[in-house]
Amino acid sequence: MRRARGVALVVVAAVLAGCGGTGLYAPTPVVTIPATTPASDTRVGTEVIPADEREPLTVGGVDSDGNSLSTADYFGDIVVLNAWASWCAPCREELPLLTQAHEAFLGQGVTFLGLNVLDDPIAAAGLLASSPYPSIFDPDGELLATVPGVPPRSLPSTVVIDRQGRLAARIIGPVQPGQLDPLLAELASEV
Repeated sequence: MRRARGVALVVVAAVLAGCGGTGLYAPTPVVTIPATTPASDTRVGTEVIPADEREPLTVGGVDSDGNSLSTADYFGDIVVLNAWASWCAPCREELPLLTQAHEAFLGQGVTFLGLNVLDDPIAAAGLLASSPYPSIFDPDGELLATVPGVPPRSLPSTVVIDRQGRLAARIIGPVQPGQLDPLLAELASEV
């Protein structure tokens, strides 16, 4: 019984470490998992959804100035939506990688948006100031909870929406160096 509790505590600690900055997170390789995979089978890592299995996805709300902002505003572009919070250490650590990818794909039909989840707007202001793209505020985590295959409160998480407004990929956990560029290039080559 004690051993079972100990194992359960280790599992809980490992899951929570994604935003704890404790170093327990270990990235996994890119895998292709059909969109029909149950949400309970979500894994840390990257899931690329085959084009014929993609479902529409729209996430919208307001930005830091109270203006309406939605992924649907960028229909025809590839949209990278990154869920983050100022209190999440891996979220802060991945921002330079997202900024580099944003700059690398400027003018190529790729739009980056943030989804600021479970955060205080004042605490988020500093990180927003260092981000080159806007964020949708999701103070209660309700918007993130609507994204298929992304467990509620999974920070950081990134989803990529194709030019037709369909969910094309999910990254559960921090974006890793070199992870986005080939994925975005592949989506950009789709007709």
